[in-house]
Amino acid sequence: MNTKCPNCGAVHSLDSLIGNDGAADLIKAVLEFDAAIGKAAVRYVGLFRPAKSQLTFARTAKLLGELLPDIQAGQISRDGVVYPAPPEAWIYGFQTAIDARDVGRLKLPLKSHGYLYEVISGWRPSETAAMPATRQPSMGDAAVSTKLRQGVTALSQWAGEDWLKQEIAAGFAVLSAMNLKGRPAAPDLAVVAELWVQRLQGRDEKPVEQFDRVRFQTAFKALQDAAEWPNVADLIRNLPPRLIPRAMLEKPKPDRAKGREELEKVKETLKGNKKC
Repeated sequence: MNTKCPNCGAVHSLDSLIGNDGAADLIKAVLEFDAAIGKAAVRYVGLFRPAKSQLTFARTAKLLGELLPDIQAGQISRDGVVYPAPPEAWIYGFQTAIDARDVGRLKLPLKSHGYLYEVISGWRPSETAAMPATRQPSMGDAAVSTKLRQGVTALSQWAGEDWLKQEIAAGFAVLSAMNLKGRPAAPDLAVVAELWVQRLQGRDEKPVEQFDRVRFQTAFKALQDAAEWPNVADLIRNLPPRLIPRAMLEKPKPDRAKGREELEKVKETLKGNKKC
């Protein structure tokens, strides 16, 4: 009997799975998870799959093993702050990461669990009051992550219904979660974003939602490879060419003067023919 992985597409027989040490470790890791979390976690780990190859059993088991202690503990630590992480938070985090992949917000393959943990740190129960985060005595700057979430929230409010601001805010949120060198202070994110928008709107090529929304998403995705916080010029350089349907291109206006000139030539030719 063969089995096919829905994430990487690999096909293996059950005999080969049982006899493979890496596969055995993977099966053991999955069995440690709650059924719902385990299914979501395996889908999430697929985000680490290299573009031109498959995730090995050993690598998959290692990635799941990195998450298991925090899942069992029911909490995570982010920038020195401990956050509650019940099963609902993990499922929310896994699904958010997958959704971000589906809309092109993530640069794949993932290289760490940083994005997942940033999402989980912002999770709040839907029907009960949020549990307060507790400070670890060994960490002195426990408020950093809280300030970052406040900055991202301010970005969302700043963007409103403006499509360009929405794309800048979404791109900034992902870059902020990566903790790049030179990242603006959390309270300044919306200010920096506004400067980017002004620069983009001041270009000869004015942003048009119909043509450019996906272009900005693609450019921000490329910026996720950066080691330092990018500037707006980096975004512009990574914008793919604008593609406009041929049917929408403006047709050249008729040259009426040239048309009259050609008509006169035709008349003169006709007159000459009559004389003959």
